[in-house]
Amino acid sequence: MPATSILLRPLAALALSLACTTVAAQAPSATDLARLDGFVLGLETAGRFSGVVLVAHDGKVVFEKAYGPRDENGGAPLRVDDRLNLASAGKMFTSVAILQQVAAGRLTLDSRVGEVLPDYPNRAFADTVTVRQLLTHTAGAGDVDELFGATHAAERARLRTPADIITLHGNRPPEFAPGTQQKYGNYGYVVLGRMVEVLSGQDFESYIRTHVLAPAAMSRTGFVDCDDPAPDLAVGYAEVEGKRVRNCATLPVRGFAAGGQVAPAGDLLRFVQALVDGRLLPQPLFRQATTPQREFMGLGFFATGYGEGVPERDFRWGHGGSADGICTDVRTYPHTGETVIVLSNRDAPACYAAANLLHAQWKQAR
Repeated sequence: MPATSILLRPLAALALSLACTTVAAQAPSATDLARLDGFVLGLETAGRFSGVVLVAHDGKVVFEKAYGPRDENGGAPLRVDDRLNLASAGKMFTSVAILQQVAAGRLTLDSRVGEVLPDYPNRAFADTVTVRQLLTHTAGAGDVDELFGATHAAERARLRTPADIITLHGNRPPEFAPGTQQKYGNYGYVVLGRMVEVLSGQDFESYIRTHVLAPAAMSRTGFVDCDDPAPDLAVGYAEVEGKRVRNCATLPVRGFAAGGQVAPAGDLLRFVQALVDGRLLPQPLFRQATTPQREFMGLGFFATGYGEGVPERDFRWGHGGSADGICTDVRTYPHTGETVIVLSNRDAPACYAAANLLHAQWKQAR
């Protein structure tokens, strides 16, 4: 992903008014949706995509279809209500959780890590990094390499909680002076997850289930072990030493604060609507979260396609994600009323092309 130190302050006030306001716009036509279907069928035929595509207009589903197999090694075809791994799109849940703490007055966007985690090992990190910087990937927090790759199975088995991961990485200083650069990574969201635990008194998974998923009526979204045998879970694969193996060989054992939860597409639409309706966050705070703060990031949400020379209708918010055998894109265009959700158990980037197509057609047609 691109990283930049250019602040978009001149755009913030205008974008704030855009983030949640849907103007009257024509729904995608039958022709638009048929073209989308044909495009995704082509990706499926080429072996580049299997998954679920959902399109809603003003919160109402206008297209929902599953493509390809639940497991590339045979078995049943995917269904629209199957659950797929979200990869980094699950960071939106962590963003909501920490912003709920802000809304409750337990901290501010400019609170430092050490104010919530007084025993955080590295003082340079604890005393300088803020909540805002963690949300926008400008903290220099780095990544958690031990959770990914075929050579880290032993580490993954013992790194199960935010506290476990902080014990491993909490002594390292920021990669750069916090606030001076932007570099996307996973560790900052682990720190946010631990802050949610301390502030709420609940373990991270319990907090998300109670305060994010339940209010949004996301009854089938959650944290499961990668090798869970449930028949409605899509299976992804990775290439290891020239062989196709289950992606559990290269991914975290279970979803965590930086992503990896599982969900059906319909639950993600419910999540979008719960945010827009103000059921998860106060609407002024949500508008701020989905306003560009620095290049592609709002406060934990991608807030992209907006800037000098870019039409208002191209602004969108949401989050994407990818890993071995996973590609996810959740995006909402407030000015045209579109929400597009694409979940795949194939590698990137095909899901992004599918998610982008409908809006690209809309621009050409109008």
